[in-house]
Amino acid sequence: MNPKYLQIFSLLFFLFIGHAHAEDDLSGQGVMATSKIAGACGILDSTIHFQKTTQMLGGDDFLSRFWVAEAARLGLSMQEYVDRCNQAIALYDKLWKAMESAQ
Repeated sequence: MNPKYLQIFSLLFFLFIGHAHAEDDLSGQGVMATSKIAGACGILDSTIHFQKTTQMLGGDDFLSRFWVAEAARLGLSMQEYVDRCNQAIALYDKLWKAMESAQ
């Protein structure tokens, strides 16, 4: 796969992060779900960073197929999957900051 695709995935991953909106009334389960999704998305982002720095043979193709398969497993398009990741990360960051200031 062309490394340009890896860059596109990276760009999509962070493109919509500023558009996420936190729910005003987030349950404990909502906090846990947000943390789980944000963590999974962070791991996926780490794999992109790893591939960019190591240029492992076949890594670009693997990452592309993995992202597409993961989105399909969740019943989402790639854009929906990226949006979900970005929203979860933005909400996680807001929750983290709110908990910091509460201490």
